[in-house]
This record gives sequence, C-alpha cells and structure tokens, in this order.
Amino acid sequence: MPAMDYAKIADLYDTYVVTDLDVPFFINETRKATNVLELMSGTGRLSIPLLEAGVSLTCVDSSPEMLAIFRQKLEEKKLAATVREMDVCNLDFSQSFDLIILPFNSFSEIVNPDEQRQALRSIYNSLAENGRFICTLHNPEIRLRSINGQLTLRGKYSLANNEKTLFLWSIEQYNFDNHLVTGTQFYEVYDNQQMMGYKTFVDIQFYLHQQQEFAKLLHSEGFSVVNLYGDYAYSEFQAELSPFMIWNLAKNGRKL
Repeated sequence: MPAMDYAKIADLYDTYVVTDLDVPFFINETRKATNVLELMSGTGRLSIPLLEAGVSLTCVDSSPEMLAIFRQKLEEKKLAATVREMDVCNLDFSQSFDLIILPFNSFSEIVNPDEQRQALRSIYNSLAENGRFICTLHNPEIRLRSINGQLTLRGKYSLANNEKTLFLWSIEQYNFDNHLVTGTQFYEVYDNQQMMGYKTFVDIQFYLHQQQEFAKLLHSEGFSVVNLYGDYAYSEFQAELSPFMIWNLAKNGRKL
C-alpha cells in the first residue's frame, strides 16, 4: 500500500500543512546550486518560496492530485518550474542535478527496504558527480514521544474564509521489529453552527530510520555523509535532543 492516499486529502493538505520552518535553510542551500531537483514536492509548500527566491527548480511527485494544485499555484503566481509526475524510485532525466533535495521527512514514506535502496540508487544516478543530496528525516528518539496508540487531536484549522473548521485527528502505533509507524488520520469539517458536513479518513504508514542504520544504507548505495544536522539552524545532531536528522550527502565515487 502507498504511505498515504493523497488523492483523498489533496484539497485539504494546504490547510493543515502550513509550516515554513525549513524554508530559510533550503533557500540558503539552493543559493549554492544552479540546477535543483526537489523530490516529493507535493503541492509546492517549499517549492513556491524557492521559486520566488529565484531558484531554477525541477519538481517531482507521484500524486497527480497534489501536482494539479501545485500547477494551479504556479499559474496564479506566474512562476515557472519543470514539474514531473514521477516515482522517486524510478527517476528518468536526461540531465543530472548539482543539488537534489528530499524535504519534510518524506523519504520515510518509502517503507519497503528494497524500494528504499532503489530510490537511493535512482537519486545517485540523477546527481552530478560533484553534486549534493539533502535528505531530511525524523529523529526517531523524538518522534516516538508523540506516538502512543491513542486518538489525538492534531489541530483545528479555518476553512472557507473562517466559515468552516477542519478538525484533524490521528492515531499512530509503532512496531519496534520493522520500524514502521502505522495508523489513521481522520478529517472532520464543521460549519459555524457546529454541524459536520464532511468526514473522511486515510490510513498512514511511514518508516522511522535509526541513525546508524540509515548511515549504513547510504554508504551501501554510494553516498558519503558531509554533515548531519539536528535542526534547520545547522546545529550538530544530538540523538536525544535534535528534532530532525538533516543529511547533507555527496557521492563517494562509487559507480552504480
């Protein structure tokens, strides 16, 4: 099964995914590159500010529904980017990129170990010889603190010019044997009279990579670690404190 059925919630996604925590970091990193590939770009949460900052950007996502919203934003904002519907495990470009980014912990949505290797190999082969790959992941030590097997309200969000409210609930469980988080997200939309007019749910799953395990996986697929940051302020990664693992990677010279 896919990590999540984005077709069911594409029109709600931008309502509850509003963070810009990583935007200054990626604007800074992309300034050093002339040819950038963003993987799993979704509706363009990060892509739009990068384009507005003047980045030459190619965007890839496997969800046509998410990309339709992204393309509409590009048209409305009069911005231009190369947008491709493509699986990260099977990238197919006639060019290579001097920077490839995979933001928002999205690599964790590839839950099959064989497909994780296939994706890294595909990224490696799309990267210029002196290029860099930035991959962001949850720090499992921190992320597991919010996984308790209980139904939890994740947030309330305004819709339709404050005439409606979206309630987002979720329940998540972690399997220590296979490192998989599985669960369900529930979406409820109410009007100003507290009457529910819409309800749906999507099943979710994602993989929590351990630091040493992921480092070994990267090395096996031809990458070397340049830096490992623990947040978007370039702090050194600390296993018990850092919210994220932000991997700055290069090719190690191996030919795949």
